[in-house]
Amino acid sequence: MNEFVSIVLACIVVAIISYLIGSVNMAILISKFHKAKDIREYGSGNAGMTNMLRTFGKKAAAFTFVGDFLKGAIVVFIARAIGKDIAINFDIAYIASIFVIVGHVYPIYFKFKGGKGISTALGAMFVLNWIAFITIAVGIIPMVFVIKIVSAVCLCGTSLYPVLNFVVLWLQGKDMFREVIPYTVLALIMAGVIFYAHRENIMRLRNGTEPSFGRKHK
Repeated sequence: MNEFVSIVLACIVVAIISYLIGSVNMAILISKFHKAKDIREYGSGNAGMTNMLRTFGKKAAAFTFVGDFLKGAIVVFIARAIGKDIAINFDIAYIASIFVIVGHVYPIYFKFKGGKGISTALGAMFVLNWIAFITIAVGIIPMVFVIKIVSAVCLCGTSLYPVLNFVVLWLQGKDMFREVIPYTVLALIMAGVIFYAHRENIMRLRNGTEPSFGRKHK
């Protein structure tokens, strides 16, 4: 079996595994089994950390974030283990990152209605390229307390990740056509999924109606 076929098959397997893991939505599970309620019926209707914070408080939001962050990180480790096992010269973890986010946004276990994917994306981004992740975190996290609009800050960080990923890979001396450009394109697709999931937030940002940090939905 040549390397191209091995990469394609590995990508398919990793995509399926990552999607199924991504579909395990922590906000829905915590709200249903701990609060006996479905978070999607409250607040913004989004099954994610921010709505959990506004609806059920800090503890529920913290557990949601940790769970969703970890599943994003876990699929990257799984993908790289598979890639190492079959000895392919391509980081299929980028494929895993895309599909774990898709699973979070459209979970097969919960009628394809999930969250926006930020916490899961953060977990994946951290393991994929921790240098780019830390650089963004240092600059972006303080903006939450200045701008006080979580979605705006998240989208800023998401848009910066492909750029910094490119820069870090280039500075590390990675092959431009086999690694830097393909991985940057996949990072752009990751960002595109996040932006698509936030399309309603983007409309509210344009209209000036997006809720600020600490403000509860009615």
